[in-house]
Amino acid sequence: MQSSNPILTRVETVSNYQQPMTIQGAIQKSVVLTVISAAMGIALFIYSFMTLTVSLAYASAMVGAIGGFILALITTFKPNTARTLAIPYALFQGAFLGGISVIFQLKYPGVPLKALLATFVTTLVMFALYRFQIIRATEKFKAVVLSATIAIAIVFVLQFIMSLAFGSSIPYIFDNNWLGLGFAAFVAIIASLNLILDFDLIENAAAQYAPKAMEWLCGIALLATLVWMYFSFLRLIGLLSSND
Repeated sequence: MQSSNPILTRVETVSNYQQPMTIQGAIQKSVVLTVISAAMGIALFIYSFMTLTVSLAYASAMVGAIGGFILALITTFKPNTARTLAIPYALFQGAFLGGISVIFQLKYPGVPLKALLATFVTTLVMFALYRFQIIRATEKFKAVVLSATIAIAIVFVLQFIMSLAFGSSIPYIFDNNWLGLGFAAFVAIIASLNLILDFDLIENAAAQYAPKAMEWLCGIALLATLVWMYFSFLRLIGLLSSND
């Protein structure tokens, strides 16, 4: 059956039976990119606090978010660039992680550590659910999660444009109220479910003998989800903390 995933659709036309990607290789690339991103984020976090340069945190978060988004788009539509852009992407994500963590630490002390723990635990839980086929990446499941992900992305883009152009925000869903809390929880759930799509991408790409370079694209996809999960938990736990 042909997958509805556009990345896998392209993989089917460029299968490499002599030097295909492997699940182990994709996992290794994912770990490398995650470590690079985490190291960059921790270094920025520590430096910003030691020098008390909050402006650096805001600049890092902005540059990291925009740079990471652009590189993610490029690798999605041109998978052959993933090998070259993977490490720069991880550095951009690290800059975002470090900057946004400083911002939330100043506003909600202790929340970044709680968000990190929530991300780690959720990743293990989602992997177990996928491994034991409790949650299956059916075509219907993929369609629902992808649709929700696109809808959330549109909302955040609109919010970003409104904050820059008008200094305002979308009413209610970004405010500290029950609707805002519910939206933050919904985003965290969808972000977590994207891990199932990533696990399925790795498994199916390997089964279709995708080229070796596809391992880097899988690593980028998994890192993107982990960063989104962390940010989602930051927002959710931050809102819960402010209501205590």
